[in-house]
Amino acid sequence: MTDETRDKRLTLPKRTTPTWEVELILSGATVFTLVQLAQALPEWAAYLLPRLTDFWFQVANLSVLYLLCGVIVLAVAFVLHLLMRAYWVALVGMDSVFPEGLKAQNLRAGPLVREWVMSRWRGMDAEIEAADNRATIIFGMGIGLARMMVTITVVVTLAMLASLLGAAITGTTEHAGRWTLAALAALMVPWFVLLLVDRALGSRIKPGSLPHRGARLVLRAYSAIGFSRETSPLVTLYTTSVGEKRGNWIVGGVIGLATAASLFTVDALDNDLGWGQYGEFPAFVAGGPGVRHQHYANHHEPEDSPRFPYLPSMQASGRYLPLVVPYVPQLHAFLLQQCDAPDIRDGKRAGRVARVEAQVRCLAAGTRVTLDGSALAQAPELYGDATRDLRGLLYMIPLQGLARGRHELVVTLDEDQTRPARPGEHARAEREPTTWTIPFWY
Repeated sequence: MTDETRDKRLTLPKRTTPTWEVELILSGATVFTLVQLAQALPEWAAYLLPRLTDFWFQVANLSVLYLLCGVIVLAVAFVLHLLMRAYWVALVGMDSVFPEGLKAQNLRAGPLVREWVMSRWRGMDAEIEAADNRATIIFGMGIGLARMMVTITVVVTLAMLASLLGAAITGTTEHAGRWTLAALAALMVPWFVLLLVDRALGSRIKPGSLPHRGARLVLRAYSAIGFSRETSPLVTLYTTSVGEKRGNWIVGGVIGLATAASLFTVDALDNDLGWGQYGEFPAFVAGGPGVRHQHYANHHEPEDSPRFPYLPSMQASGRYLPLVVPYVPQLHAFLLQQCDAPDIRDGKRAGRVARVEAQVRCLAAGTRVTLDGSALAQAPELYGDATRDLRGLLYMIPLQGLARGRHELVVTLDEDQTRPARPGEHARAEREPTTWTIPFWY
């Protein structure tokens, strides 16, 4: 064995990426945490989102979606990086064991196959360098794209908060959604206008002129919030190296796939019933027939916040059947906003009690409960459950005199007629009230 061959077996290739050890440490140390975080974010959202009003629900939901995109991009990138690094390590190891490279004379194949293999064989040095470069590119692009998603999350969230502040100052909180669209348009339109003008007329604008100074002012503003190209050096370096058009398609495709994966993950966890080929199986319809697990506490997901009325289980026992109607701000907040409860100014206990009683009556008036078609005579109690961080109404339904067999509770919630129609929703006069049907057996 020559000295050169011996040195090759004991050392890494000269063109090995100098950061390979740090890349392995970072990927290996964080990949499992990222995978767990990708699962924890939707679970955290399932706990938090039902507790928020419409606008804050939109803010939190969008923030979780973008953050989940970043986490998924980073987790997938680190997993792929570990696989690429493992392949690179295997190539380096095999090259050190067999430093002479491919022995064509030992290749048992016909002339056509031999010619094909030899014409496409790059040699171990080239293969090792290519694997090393691929691993580093995947690592760098994962970090760069995740950073982009975090920047987008922060900027969009701040824009939505600014729109909420504007709606509150002007007293038009019912139009917070329109304020949000206006804020996002004000954020993005100048950037796209500048890009179009720069491509069409940029070469004609003289340095130091008013348009030139204005363009630089806009660029400085967008650079400060992380929207300019130089603020994403990892992504910009890649796209300009492989070709702008190809690089942008790759970056856009990765972000699109990550967004689809985020939506799919959130939908799958929200569905609770898991995946499968159930296309022809009848779907549950709100207020329609069927036994839905959301209506029974012993079938709830452990960390979820209940959004629907529920019983302890499908089978009633004892003298009373407790029905809990959770308070969900998106559904019930308008009942309290329109409630004519007494205003408390002196802070006395009697005044506070009177206000609470009036608010409970308002919630009960907007929530109708029937048992086997007959209105429930019992008034609800104010209810709190510290084990689930839950607030709502509690109906203690007496079971005395109830016949054995199947029974049906129907909970109907009044519709907020003052709320603007959402996209694709019926006009106010045509909206149907929210209804939940809960069968049980006694």
